[in-house]
Amino acid sequence: MEQQDREPDFLTQEIARWVLETPKQKRPRAAVVEIRERFPQVGPQGACRALALANKIRSGGADAAA
Repeated sequence: MEQQDREPDFLTQEIARWVLETPKQKRPRAAVVEIRERFPQVGPQGACRALALANKIRSGGADAAA
């Protein structure tokens, strides 16, 4: 079983911040597609982790400075 870090890595935080700061009109395609185009070193799972973090920050469940 794979162990997951409790702290998101820097790239995941950077992507989450980009998702939160970029208006939806400037990223009209599916979020994972947009993320993978802008951050090609990230796979689908990394994109999903970043989206989960962005949603957690948006809902107040995580620190935006994290």
